[in-house]
Amino acid sequence: MTPAARLQAAADILDQLSGTRATAEAVLKQWGQNNRYAGSKDRRAIADRVYRCTRARSRLLWAMQKTEKSTGQGRALVLASLALIDGAPLDEIETLFSGAGYGPKPLTDEEKSQISAADGDAPLWVKTGLPEFVVGRFQQQFGDDWAAEATDLMTPRAPIDLRVNGARTARDEMLKVLGEEGLSPQPTPFSRFGIRLPSEPPPNLVKLSAYQQGLIEIQDEGSQLAAFLAGAGLLPGASKVVDFCAGGGGKTLALAQMMDGKGEIYACDVVEKRLRAIEPRLQRAGASAHFVHFFDPEDETQLELLRGADLVLVDAPCSGSGTWRRHPEEAHRLNEAEVERLHGLQTHILSRAASCVKPGGRLVYVTCSVLDDENAATADVFEAQNPAFDALPIHSLARMASLFVDNTARLTELSAGHRLRLTPHTTSTDGFFIAAYTRTS
Repeated sequence: MTPAARLQAAADILDQLSGTRATAEAVLKQWGQNNRYAGSKDRRAIADRVYRCTRARSRLLWAMQKTEKSTGQGRALVLASLALIDGAPLDEIETLFSGAGYGPKPLTDEEKSQISAADGDAPLWVKTGLPEFVVGRFQQQFGDDWAAEATDLMTPRAPIDLRVNGARTARDEMLKVLGEEGLSPQPTPFSRFGIRLPSEPPPNLVKLSAYQQGLIEIQDEGSQLAAFLAGAGLLPGASKVVDFCAGGGGKTLALAQMMDGKGEIYACDVVEKRLRAIEPRLQRAGASAHFVHFFDPEDETQLELLRGADLVLVDAPCSGSGTWRRHPEEAHRLNEAEVERLHGLQTHILSRAASCVKPGGRLVYVTCSVLDDENAATADVFEAQNPAFDALPIHSLARMASLFVDNTARLTELSAGHRLRLTPHTTSTDGFFIAAYTRTS
């Protein structure tokens, strides 16, 4: 494919993304399957353009706001990305936008005018890439650091984090093995079982023998910390652990690693397909769990099976705003109504999960969101309605989990008592919120 044809393909894919709920990864994969003439270098270049445009969407559309509706969003994004991200001069852009070789049609006079003006007058929130409706939230939550927090969340491509299966191997050994595979692995600063790989070029990890043998799993360090701080296997006696919203099972696997074959772990999710996906991952890792299929948190019979738990981890449904650096397309699909709906859902789920914790047991609430509506606000409601649960300080959790968690002084510094917020800016992880409680009666 010519460079111009790649640009047109990227514009077409961006138009598809604007009309679907599918992830950018899924749309790109489907495009590749439908256009087999595109080689690996073509697909990589197109994907890079799509992600760069999606991350900078607010800024790029601001620059092209006069013509975006008439020429199409995908074209506007690609055109502005050449000028504002690549820094290409107008004459070079015109060469690419000539209509030749399956490339984009020639520029209009108005497009030329907008490209020349660029985005010099764009407000700061536009340049960070944030959706407009969350700007005020960031300013309130992060104060003077709001723009840096936003930029680190929206702009860079995230690295790839791995969790080493400590039941089968050691991190030092995996660092050596991955290095011999031609990768550039580095230990993560907080998780003692974490390894970080640069995001470019993204390796095909699932084909590595270390992955196929269950020695490593793909899991962001923030997600690892949420599981490790929960403290599965560190409580006195045989532990009954419930992963109340197990999803794809990343935290279930980390909890199982901590339990080291002792006690029982129950994985629950309202979508059975997600639960089924956990089973081969557990088998590969040499771990096991009970599955509550067709899980309904309103079903008292099912909840009775889970009651008496030493630990209940609630990784609640959320906006996923903490992962926008990985899924930038999701930032522009979120709205006020959805955030409000999620807050109500989280409050209800947390209340149902709390009924499964035995006296003296632990409840840990987690989201991969950076919005206080889903984090502090949900925790506030829970605490007001559940006086039988006392706050459990993060520094205590970190101390108890010291075999799994490093750099605990920094985590304590970032915490507010029993609550901890992780962000790409402060911890170089995805955005996470963790709140911990002990049931007193």
